[in-house]
Amino acid sequence: MPRKSTRLTFAVLATGAGVFSMLQSLIAPALPTVQHALHTSQSTATWVMTAYLLSASVFTPILGRVGDLTGKKRTLVAVLLTVLAGCLLAALAPSIGVLIVARVVQGVGGALFPLSFGIVRDEFAPAGVPGRIGSLSAVIAAGGGVGMVAAGPIVSALDYRWLFWIPVAVVAVTALIAVRYVPESRNRAEGSVSWLGAGLLSGCRRGTGRGRRWRCRNLSGRSGPGRCRV
Repeated sequence: MPRKSTRLTFAVLATGAGVFSMLQSLIAPALPTVQHALHTSQSTATWVMTAYLLSASVFTPILGRVGDLTGKKRTLVAVLLTVLAGCLLAALAPSIGVLIVARVVQGVGGALFPLSFGIVRDEFAPAGVPGRIGSLSAVIAAGGGVGMVAAGPIVSALDYRWLFWIPVAVVAVTALIAVRYVPESRNRAEGSVSWLGAGLLSGCRRGTGRGRRWRCRNLSGRSGPGRCRV
């Protein structure tokens, strides 16, 4: 594989993982703005964060396994396109319910982490794998911090919807470059996806979210993030 393609491959992986990490924290400072703009309650607005994290916790292991079985590149591109659709839906969301659904769709992007690490392992020279993994991990860590810092200026200068319009453009370009430059791994795992396990994991995560809401109400008689202990 040409050296130029190797660099572009890593750029695609780092950009995708970084955008997902930013999406995790980008909306947090804007939750009061979202609550006011969509005429909802504080407890409902917090589901914009919770839905994203629950979705990511379910789809990350499942789609990571799917990538091992069917091909990491095609799964990576499919995940990027799903994140793109989720960001577009969030940018256009007319209500809090639609925005929460959009965040669930965006949570599919959690699979970018295992897929990116797998592609680095399969396509890069063994001597360079530890350094690439370290760089990719640094990008993921930095993305969360950048999201927290960038949210305020973006919302002040534009609107909270631009927190999703900007990722739409970035993810679209990343997906196009991925199709052209990211090689399909020749390595395939044997076996299949444990859909029973996936179903149990999904049910467990939903139960966690509901249990958290129940305990919030049980402790204070009313719901709200400021009154909840987990």
